[in-house]
This record gives sequence, structure tokens and C-alpha cells, in this order.
Amino acid sequence: MIRISGGRIEIRVPKIPPPFPSRVYATTVWPFVFYEPQVWDDECVQLHERQHWIDQIKWLVVPWLIVYLLLSIKYGGGRRHPLEKKAYEAQDRCNERSVNVAPNS
Repeated sequence: MIRISGGRIEIRVPKIPPPFPSRVYATTVWPFVFYEPQVWDDECVQLHERQHWIDQIKWLVVPWLIVYLLLSIKYGGGRRHPLEKKAYEAQDRCNERSVNVAPNS
């Protein structure tokens, strides 16, 4: 399945392939955003990936990927990685809003 949203080409894939770790359920390589089925409709994961999409436009894709990979050597992946900080902040704010929304409101 494919959708186009705000210039992003979003593609649902059965599994994010190697070299990405198995704990990665979505990834962005501008202009594409790839989602596994379990996060395809997750607005908070979409916000996270949108941050990477914007960063890759600002930095250009290849420089961003090179810096990301180099920083991965020191920081690993996930929340410790400096280029993940804003993406996780956006995702966490979204998740907090989702939890704090009262039922039937």
C-alpha cells in the first residue's frame, strides 16, 4: 500500500529489511517513508518519521545518512542517538496527548 502525504511517499512494507535492526518498525530515506503494518496508522510514529524527513531535506539525504551512521558508532541507535532526539520528543508528546485524551471527548 502507498499513500502520498505532504510530499512524502509512504509505503507499507511487510518488514523493514536489514541493515536495520529488528526493533525498527519505520524508517525514512527521503522522499520515502517505510512503515511496517503495525505502525502504518500510528500518528505518533508518523510524526517521528516526519522529523527525519524534514531533517533529510535540510541536510540533504546523503550527508544526513553519513552523519547518522557515524554518530551511530558512538551512540548506537534509538533514543541515545543525537539525530533521534527531536523525533522521539515529537513522538513522546504525541503519545502523551493520546494517553491524556479522555474517552468520548
